[in-house]
Amino acid sequence: MAKAPRESGIGHWRWQRISALATLALMVYLTYLVASLGDLDYAAARDFVSAPLHMIALGLLLLAGLFHAALGVQMIIEDYIVLDQGRHGWIMFMRVLFVVLGAASLWALCRIAGIL
Repeated sequence: MAKAPRESGIGHWRWQRISALATLALMVYLTYLVASLGDLDYAAARDFVSAPLHMIALGLLLLAGLFHAALGVQMIIEDYIVLDQGRHGWIMFMRVLFVVLGAASLWALCRIAGIL
């Protein structure tokens, strides 16, 4: 049985680094904002999230963080699951799971902001 040619991992590696930097930058930005606010009650926190700039930043943080996590989980699956045991099936399941998590997170963010 002939083995399939190996794919280059450069693209995967590059996207993992880009998503890590985006996640880090957004985390620093949002941590600074939240730390500068002081004590917040529920209404003030909801108003904070409802602000368009903050909502966009939180949405981007969710998407970048979930994308980065999906790339990391895919790497773990590729490293530790043998191809005969259904590696591609696990990768597809993981991708669907992260898409569902991303959609649910964005839906919740829109609900908090009062868009939906």
